[in-house]
Formats: sequence, structure tokens, C-alpha cells
Amino acid sequence: MADHHPAPLLRGADTELHAADRAALQRMHAVRPVWRGVALAHDVIRFPERTVLHAGPPVRPGAVAAPILNSAAMAILFEGWARDVDAARAMLERGEVKLRPAQDFGAMVPLAAVLSPNMAAQIVADAADPANAAISPLNGGMARAQRLGLAAPQVLTHLRWINGNLAATLDIIADRDVPLIDIADAALLDGDDCHSRTGAATRRLVQAIAPRLGGDTPERRFLDKASGFFLNLWMAAVKCVGVAGAGEGSSLITALGGNGIETGLKLGGSGDRWFVAAAEPPAGTLLAGFADADRLGAIGDSALVDAMGFGAMTAGSLPDPTRPPNALSALLPTEHAGFTRSRIRLGIPARAVVAHATPPDIVLGILDRAGKGGRIGGGVYRPPLDPFAAAIAAL
Repeated sequence: MADHHPAPLLRGADTELHAADRAALQRMHAVRPVWRGVALAHDVIRFPERTVLHAGPPVRPGAVAAPILNSAAMAILFEGWARDVDAARAMLERGEVKLRPAQDFGAMVPLAAVLSPNMAAQIVADAADPANAAISPLNGGMARAQRLGLAAPQVLTHLRWINGNLAATLDIIADRDVPLIDIADAALLDGDDCHSRTGAATRRLVQAIAPRLGGDTPERRFLDKASGFFLNLWMAAVKCVGVAGAGEGSSLITALGGNGIETGLKLGGSGDRWFVAAAEPPAGTLLAGFADADRLGAIGDSALVDAMGFGAMTAGSLPDPTRPPNALSALLPTEHAGFTRSRIRLGIPARAVVAHATPPDIVLGILDRAGKGGRIGGGVYRPPLDPFAAAIAAL
């Protein structure tokens, strides 16, 4: 974010904050993300030739999680680069289609979802600095969604509808800025955490665009049932916030995610470098018929939502007079003045993570590592401390 924009005073700022972290938090808290519309992804970001964007840090050749391979194959068919799944997989194996981290391109994708050039992209920009913008794919709802990492004809059919009919409808009606902090702030008081629970935020979002959405249409019925629709927009919003945390010496977490094999992070002062470690699976409850060995390692860019203070981190970031300060609240030094109702604390310096030896908690869906069962459960992921410590040492 440009330095000439005035930064708000930090509420409840920790006097022990490193100067670079204090300045980064001021920049981050000045961001006011708004939904600015829908466009084709290749019209918003520059895709390298035949490239598909995935969650988390870069994948290693020969070590790509099955759900990401499935989603990438669906994207290849969607783009028309191959005629069938086998041909699409062969292109990936030969390196004819590249896999790159979405967050390196200012994009955010949930779980095993991917983003390809002709998919619809939701544009979220900082109202105070339009040059700071991020994108995310449209949320696919609960069933047949691309983020589940399945390869099947019905997934491709749904992908085409999401990026066809639904995208066209939203392109028409999302013709004015929709402030997202206002929606998230109110939704937090309604019980949302802006990650695993976004039903209240989605309802408010749909209400904001309802006058131009129409009545009983397939698109309206989809949005009324897709309680998680707000999440992808909010993922792009926190990416805009993270971008503003960049700066020399800043230890603010500006990128965090997993690709199912490795988890990785970036800090505001670490530039484009990812610091990675093996991605353990989230701990949580599994659907009947699945065992712990079926769990895929942590996956998805939505981890950054929690690293900003939402999701599982609301146990420490939201004020609660009945709850004493805990290890999670120690990671979040300052309230965001834009959240006038919830008074949530936003932004985690990695210096605090290392000082307290406490990584952030992240609520995540659990995918079948074989790429056949989709989402098999949900739980909490706690990333290892090593990448945080390595990133701080590199500063």
C-alpha cells in the first residue's frame, strides 16, 4: 500500500511492538477492502502460458497432492487444453501445464481449488489504494465444488455453470463497490468467524446485491443456499490487507497456506520468499468410513484468514469479558478501528509467534488424500514453528 495514505492510530497497541511491525499494522489497518466486480482471471492478472494457480507454497515436481492434480485436470478440460482427464493428467506429468502458487499472483484459492485464465475472478480492491487488489474464484457451494479436489463429469459441469451463468449474472449486478469490512464486522456479532462460519456474512452480501439479482432464478437459489459464498471474497480481502503489511523489517504474516504436502508462509519483510515445512493433516472429526491415514496434509490459502485474526483465531482476537487473556490473544496486538462493533484484533507479527512459541490456530476442512472422497471432515491445524523462526532469522 502506498505510504502517502494516512494510517489510523492503533487501538490497544502493544508498547513492545517492533517499530517495523507497528508501521506495518498501521498500513494494514488502513486498508478498506471492497468487492469491485467480476472479470476473467487473465484480464486481471498476467498468467504465464498454460499455467494453473493452486493454494499454498510452490509444489515440488513429482510431489503434488492428488486433490490438486484432480482440480488441475478439471481446469485443463475447462480451458479446452485437453479432451479427457487422462490427457489432462499427461499434460501435467510432462510439464506442459505449469502449477504455480496463487498467492504469488495476488490470488487466493480455497482447499484444492485452482484458478485458470478463463475462470471468473472476483476482484477485491482497497478503496484507499485501488492499486492494491486481489482476486479469488467464485465459491462453488457445498456440492460438486472444485475445492474438494475431485475429478468427475459433474464437477466439470458445475465448474462451467459457476464460471458461465453465475459469473455472467454477478458481472451485471456487481457494478458498484460493496464494502466488505462492514459486512464482516456485523457478521462477527451474529456468530460468524469469517472462515468456517460465513452464513451471516453471505446473507448480508446477497441482501446488498438483491435488488439487481432477481427473484426465483437458479443463480438466486444457489446464492441463498451457498452459505460459504462470502469466504472467497473475504480471502481476497485479507490478501489486500496482507499486501499492505509489506515493508523492511516487517514480521507481519502476509501469506500463509498449504498445498497438501507442504505448508508455507511469507512475512512483510521477506519479499517473495516462502518459508516451508511439511504439512501435517488437521486434527478433527472425520466422516464415517474414513481413518486418520486418509487425511491429506493442510491445504488451502484460507489459512491467511485465520492469520489475520479470524476463523479459529477469534478465540483470541474478539473481546470477551468472560474469558481471560490466552495464548492466542497474545499473538494479536491491536484492534482494527474499522471493526467498530466487533472490535476484533487483526494482524499477527511472526515475532510474537516465535516469542510465545505459539503458532496460530487455523480451522480447515480435511480432504481425502487419495482424491476420491472429497471433504472427509474438518478440524484445526496448527502449523509448525520452524518456518516462523526461519523467516524471522532471515529478516
